[in-house]
Amino acid sequence: MAQEIVESGINNSFKILDLNSVRDRIDLWQEHLPNVQMHYAVKTNSDVKIVKAIYDKGQKFDCASSAEIQKVIDLGASPEDIIYANPIKGKKHIEFAKNHGVKIMTFDSREEVEKIHQIYPEAELILRIAVTNTDAPYPMGNKFGAPADLWNDILDTCQNLNMKVRGVSFHVGSGGCSFEAYKSCLIDTEKVFKMIRQRNMPELDIVDIGGGFSMSATNPVNNFTQVAPKVANYLDNVFPGKNNKQVSVLGEPGRQISQDTTSMITQIFHVKEQGENRHYYVNNGVYHGFGSQVYDREFFLGQPLLLEAELKKRIAQE
Repeated sequence: MAQEIVESGINNSFKILDLNSVRDRIDLWQEHLPNVQMHYAVKTNSDVKIVKAIYDKGQKFDCASSAEIQKVIDLGASPEDIIYANPIKGKKHIEFAKNHGVKIMTFDSREEVEKIHQIYPEAELILRIAVTNTDAPYPMGNKFGAPADLWNDILDTCQNLNMKVRGVSFHVGSGGCSFEAYKSCLIDTEKVFKMIRQRNMPELDIVDIGGGFSMSATNPVNNFTQVAPKVANYLDNVFPGKNNKQVSVLGEPGRQISQDTTSMITQIFHVKEQGENRHYYVNNGVYHGFGSQVYDREFFLGQPLLLEAELKKRIAQE
């Protein structure tokens, strides 16, 4: 398709969306993590066609804003299919979630519990814990997640305010990481479960393993197909396991589902040589397609669609 469009004479940069890639990645998730309910992280690519393809496959959603909640509800998703997985939320966004019946939401601080209680005391909470032991290229532990030394204070606040805590979540970081990072987080998750029991609080029933999976990790052993089976095996022995029989496990893949959906076609419209360096100029930029290479150091695999002679001819005519 891209070849035909380019050969037709179009000069503008454009993108092609492959929804079969979305469906294939969902099938791959279900193959390797059959007991983990997928909640697609809408923020990674909120294109309505992608979100609808995921909805049509019967999957659920991780939303980080009121706009994302509105988008998936407009497609037909029920509030029960949504986890509001932003541990720090604006008051208006919490009100929006309340008005639309989205009950389950993450948090990572005493202050957030107090804010939610003020606006939406019926909300059901998932404590996001900080991740400090990870080899992910882009860790998030410094931005989101409650450090272990604050868990007691946070759980005390929840208990004192009579807020319902449903479970524990974590995010190992983006870009793919080793099984050991997930294992470390699941060990910490067990600690929170024990702390809940010691307080005689209602039993937790959700474990959210977050996202971070990738099929293009720098180290291939950290790719989804290598790590996910180990995670699944560990989960089967612990969650639900013999001590947590009522626990449901969910995950929030984002790039793992959408990273191969889009092909970008751009034109090299100028070549300049300066000494030993050759500069290529293309009709796209950081804010319309190459941002992930600049900021996330993503690897782009290029493929020429026009023969060199045809490309030179077209450049000469412009």
